[in-house]
Amino acid sequence: MNRNTLYFIILICFALNSFGQNSQAVEELKHLVTEQANDSTKVNTLLDIASQLYGSQPDSSIVYSGKAIDLAIEINFKKGLAYAHKNMGLGYYMKGEFSDVLIHWEKSLAIFEEINDESGISNLLSNIGAVWQTKGDDPKALDYFIRSAKIAEKIQDSTRLGTVYLNIGTVYSNEETTYDDAFESFNKSKDILINLGYDEGVGAVAINMAELYLKSGNPQAALPHLNDALEAYSRSGSNLSNTYNDMGWAYKDLKRYRLAKEYHLKAIEAADLNDAKLEKTKALISLGEVLIEQKAYAEAVDNLKRGLKITEVTGVYRDKKDAYEGLAKAYSGMKDYKNAYDYQQLFTSISDTIRNDSYDESIGNMRFQYDLKEMEEEIKLLNVDNELQQTQLERTTASKRLLYALAALLLAMVGGIFSRYRFIQKSNSRIAEERNKSESILLNILPKETAEELKEHGSIKAKYFKEITVLFTDFKQFSLVAEGIPAEHLVQSLDYFFKKFDIITEKHNLEKIKTIGDAYMCAGGLPTENKTHAENAFSAALEILEFVKDTQDNPPKGIYPFEVRIGINTGPVVAGVVGHKKFQYDIWGNTVNIAARMESNSVPGKINVAESTYQLLKNRHDFTYRGVIKAKNEQLLKMYYAEEKISEIA
Repeated sequence: MNRNTLYFIILICFALNSFGQNSQAVEELKHLVTEQANDSTKVNTLLDIASQLYGSQPDSSIVYSGKAIDLAIEINFKKGLAYAHKNMGLGYYMKGEFSDVLIHWEKSLAIFEEINDESGISNLLSNIGAVWQTKGDDPKALDYFIRSAKIAEKIQDSTRLGTVYLNIGTVYSNEETTYDDAFESFNKSKDILINLGYDEGVGAVAINMAELYLKSGNPQAALPHLNDALEAYSRSGSNLSNTYNDMGWAYKDLKRYRLAKEYHLKAIEAADLNDAKLEKTKALISLGEVLIEQKAYAEAVDNLKRGLKITEVTGVYRDKKDAYEGLAKAYSGMKDYKNAYDYQQLFTSISDTIRNDSYDESIGNMRFQYDLKEMEEEIKLLNVDNELQQTQLERTTASKRLLYALAALLLAMVGGIFSRYRFIQKSNSRIAEERNKSESILLNILPKETAEELKEHGSIKAKYFKEITVLFTDFKQFSLVAEGIPAEHLVQSLDYFFKKFDIITEKHNLEKIKTIGDAYMCAGGLPTENKTHAENAFSAALEILEFVKDTQDNPPKGIYPFEVRIGINTGPVVAGVVGHKKFQYDIWGNTVNIAARMESNSVPGKINVAESTYQLLKNRHDFTYRGVIKAKNEQLLKMYYAEEKISEIA
């Protein structure tokens, strides 16, 4: 069961010394607040009390946050009001009541924006992102996290930056293909938070890294990180429920079921002490999984249903999914196949809700249909050209017949002939104009040599090219971004990037082949063969990287700043035109497949080059060998990263 129990950092108040509960300090603050006048100092004291209590007594934290809200409104203390709503949301977050969390955090964010408090804005963006991540909306969560990180970097807020790196890592942890990105984010966060002495943050990093090892099937490697989390959370006085639960997960995977059960029960107990609904849900579901392994199916069903019941309050889709999956397994073990089938159907349905992989394809189809619509208009113009030529031919024939039959009469009608002559001249001019338009359109669809062949022979023969270079690109996290922004904006962003890619492709004497979704494909060395195809493709790849990076640094309004992966391979292909009503120039062969593999195994901001291309360029450019991958035919493919930037070869 691929669970997502990742633990976020939610920053709560003004300074690091207010994290975690100190009972004596809380009592002193409670006494102090009774003696204070109704001013901003009293609001801050109420906030300090709320921030001390959120982890162990969330209900009490909510009460004091409410008092702070009332007083801040009374004295018109907007900054205090923003923090009061933030702390109120934090209390509800610890209780797992996320609808109330969003109400208060959206209010807090609006006030911070009104008073232009960039630190507060960054903090709330990160916190709201954590809620959407918990609820299973990764694209929306990542959008909030990235916005938070940009502001934190701008104002050089190390605390916020450390927490947002952690939260970004939790998003990357949901997909196996981005585990490396998750580890990178967690390590950045760890370095910052250790330097700050922020124990709760260090614990959160440790538990998330442990969960990555657990999801990767390495429970033994997870245990040291879980012990680090226990120590850090114990120092900060934080809730230990999540850590106990992951301890149980590790021991379950190690098949030490007795220990696993003990830790899950500890997790439930710790969650009950703090009325932590989210943590209790996960612990109950995890306990159900252990009981299934022990074949205690009836007891497993009881715990899984208890966990599922709490999700009616928390609304966390991923917990529902895990509960449905567990119940399907438990009922199957009991040979109650009707219930097993029903819960399996619920599991499948909610899995599609959390992440619908067909969305990627639908966006790709939208882009492809957009291209086809343009092509259909172009074909219409080609047909207009043919119709005009046929019309002119018929008119010319009719004119000849008329001249032969009425030669004498026409001599007397010079004026009429002259008028007719002017009409024909205009018609010829129109035909020429339409022909030029159609030829221009045809060149947008097909390479020049191929278009000439089509016009001359009415068809195009497939052609074998002994050596060309193929370049592939695609955008990192395109699926996540596609789910989080309107389709029109997504297509607008793709169009922005691909138009520039077209310019770069033409500049370096490459032929654009096609785009599919977020993938862009071009090639050098065809339709006219040349010896510079590898160098041309490499130069284009460097310029594409530079353009994408410039866009990330200064994104135009309405354009999403994607990161790009690039792969290049050299070898033989077959090229030709497919389709009758909608022409498309395309290339085929293993060279294309390997180029695509180079791109899919690259990383954002890098050019991944196959062995054949490397051999052509190694004496002129610097590369780093990065190992091999296995192709579908069991062939081992060597890969190299390009190390140069465009400015270095200009």
